Amino acid sequence: MKYLVLYICSLPLALGAQTPQASEKYEASWEQSRYWEEIQDADGRFQLLSPQQFEYAVDTLATEIGEQILHTYHFATPDPARSENVIYALTYVDYPAGAIHHDSTELVGELLTSTEEEAVKALRGILIYGSEKRVSTYPARQWRIDYKDGDATARTLAVVAGNRYYELKVFSLKAAGPNKSANKFFDSFRLFAPPG
Repeated sequence: MKYLVLYICSLPLALGAQTPQASEKYEASWEQSRYWEEIQDADGRFQLLSPQQFEYAVDTLATEIGEQILHTYHFATPDPARSENVIYALTYVDYPAGAIHHDSTELVGELLTSTEEEAVKALRGILIYGSEKRVSTYPARQWRIDYKDGDATARTLAVVAGNRYYELKVFSLKAAGPNKSANKFFDSFRLFAPPG
């Protein structure tokens, strides 16, 4: 069975206009100078920390398993030269009842691994790492892909809770190096009980 593979294809394009700024030094990145607010979303059934409010959009996707509603939260940082990351995003979609559930270990593992593989192909990048983890007791997978000949990086955390699939993404310039803000964003992600 093929699954809906979520991927925000338009977001990496925003990196095309960015170039690494390695020559200037700053005391703190844009993210480090911000107050990180706790975002709680009752409909999305999640909470996390963010250095800025998200823009929210809802789209309908036609897939092999029917129309799916894709919820997207995202923002671009205002000063890419001072930011550790240039785009932060979170998406989620509810699969039809019975299509997938977090208790279906083999099915969930297959979904998360195939999503990672599709992301590598979509970005025409190189997988730097990928590993299983858990978020609020739910199965998850985290990976990093370098692309644009190593000039850009996409970090992803994907989680299945109930029949809901979540995907957090952070896009950055490789010049940003170790990324404490991406870690803070991912590590703060918590889920309430899944719908249903």
